Amino acid sequence: MHLPSRTECRVLALGPRLRRQLERLYGSTGLALWPRLEAILRERAAERPAAMVALDEARLADPDWFVAPDMLGYSTYVDRFAGTVDGLIDKVDHLESLGVRYLHLLALLKARAGDSDGGFAVADYLAVEPRLGTMADVERLAARLREGRISLCVDLALNHTADDHAWAQAARAGDPHYRAFYHVVDPAEAEAYEADLLQVFPTTAPGNFTAVPEMGGSVWTTFYPFQWDLNWANPEVMLAIVDTMLRLANHGFEAFRLDSIAFLWKQMGTDCRNRPEAHYIVRALRAALAIVAPATLLKAEAIVPTALVPPYFGADEGDDWNGGFEPECHLVYNNSLMVAGWVALAEQSAALPAAIVAASGGLPRGANWLSYARCHDDIGWGAVIGDLAGIDADPVARLRAAARFIDGADDSWARGEPFQSDGSVLHGSNGTMASLAGLEAAQTEPEREMAFRRITLLNALSIASGGLATVYMGDEAGLLNDTDYRDDPERAHEGRWLHRPAMDWAALDGKTARRIAGDIRALRAARIASGGAGAPATIPTQTPALLGIACGSDRVFLNFSPNAVRVGDLAGWRDRVADSAIGDDAMTGPWSVLWAGPAA
Repeated sequence: MHLPSRTECRVLALGPRLRRQLERLYGSTGLALWPRLEAILRERAAERPAAMVALDEARLADPDWFVAPDMLGYSTYVDRFAGTVDGLIDKVDHLESLGVRYLHLLALLKARAGDSDGGFAVADYLAVEPRLGTMADVERLAARLREGRISLCVDLALNHTADDHAWAQAARAGDPHYRAFYHVVDPAEAEAYEADLLQVFPTTAPGNFTAVPEMGGSVWTTFYPFQWDLNWANPEVMLAIVDTMLRLANHGFEAFRLDSIAFLWKQMGTDCRNRPEAHYIVRALRAALAIVAPATLLKAEAIVPTALVPPYFGADEGDDWNGGFEPECHLVYNNSLMVAGWVALAEQSAALPAAIVAASGGLPRGANWLSYARCHDDIGWGAVIGDLAGIDADPVARLRAAARFIDGADDSWARGEPFQSDGSVLHGSNGTMASLAGLEAAQTEPEREMAFRRITLLNALSIASGGLATVYMGDEAGLLNDTDYRDDPERAHEGRWLHRPAMDWAALDGKTARRIAGDIRALRAARIASGGAGAPATIPTQTPALLGIACGSDRVFLNFSPNAVRVGDLAGWRDRVADSAIGDDAMTGPWSVLWAGPAA
């Protein structure tokens, strides 16, 4: 008897889920799209390399593989880290030494010529930035990473392309097919939309539309004038992106960071963020991947208030579809937790991170947070206004005070710089983890010790909170702010280059790197021993500066103050990091972590 192939089985099982999203988005037009989309699915499945097919089967047998205590991520720019993709292959051993299981290469794909928003204005989804290497180099890197059980992630910009992408060039040349890939409006429409829209970069790129005479109007440009927003109301865009995504998965990518997905769907009279249709788009992408490349993860870059994040994991709509749950992204950035950590350091209070941790529970099975202490972006203070409003009647004033402190005001040990703000409005702050935590300003050994403790404190917040904790490039080496970008005309306007220094490989042998990297390894080992992964929970404490987190079998206490704090009775518990008994009157030192596990 002829048995259907694995792909055929998945088309039969998951095709209805994909068609459901198409119908929601495009009505009868979406259903008519199915034969063309199904042909793409079958073609890409037939092309899938044997090594990736084997990985698909392994991941299907262990679907929660990425929700595991040993998961640790690393995020980096190829050129800043190793020069080229080929050069990065020789650096995989460093990642393995840290215990990394997931590698996110930022802005890897071919970018726009000239200014490209740090590489996020993509000119070709299916080509690597030429100065970094080729897709063949990526395939070799992916194979080396798989040997080390490290999954490779790439950015997939869904909201926009560069204005010199082939689609945009064809649109500019008058091709009606590709002109419909973008939003083109007249002045009256632009003005009507703007009445409800916010501005992402009000200083360097004000407004949301850019006049392009060749297009016969203004093109929607949420971020920068050279990033043209895709028109997802056009089903041809869905076909093109699904095909692109599956081709990339076949090159060895095991995860996609979905860039700026909160902005995908435009609707007059709204702020065009977090619309229901944006979720239907992502669910369609997940269903397509589940059919062709089920080893692949989707990660949402949804930098939105905590209350708006859970829908990006999926939704319970109370119907009979898959028990009422429609899966969406496997991973979502816990951006609010990152911001809360810096607020906690600035004000010596655990109130905000406690609120974020408490709000981060209740994840569906097969989903996890991606947590981090720093990343390639700024610290966007406004993301936690809603969370802080439950704690303080004037959250904006409180966040402005935290931002001023992190920006180095008021005798602060932090050395950050305001982003998109002169300090009079609340926006963001830039800086490397070490500089923001006080290592740059430290003049004495005691001051350096306190900076090291603050770094460990924030890494512990990320790791103990159960998500896929991710280290940003150079943070394990304690790299400081890099002001050289100010002398580069193409980068001088972009303050986020302050925390994008080139990797100092010699520094890895130094005392600073040994201390910080050693602490990261110790924290990861403690979490593995605890069995902790997935959504976190808080433990009540009696001190405002002390945050308690339940991590698996363990209790983790984070002291966000410069004073020693009494934890309480932990008789019968051991400090997993120090490997020593704790006792019945436990204390944690200034800016310190006490990771308590039950005695054997």
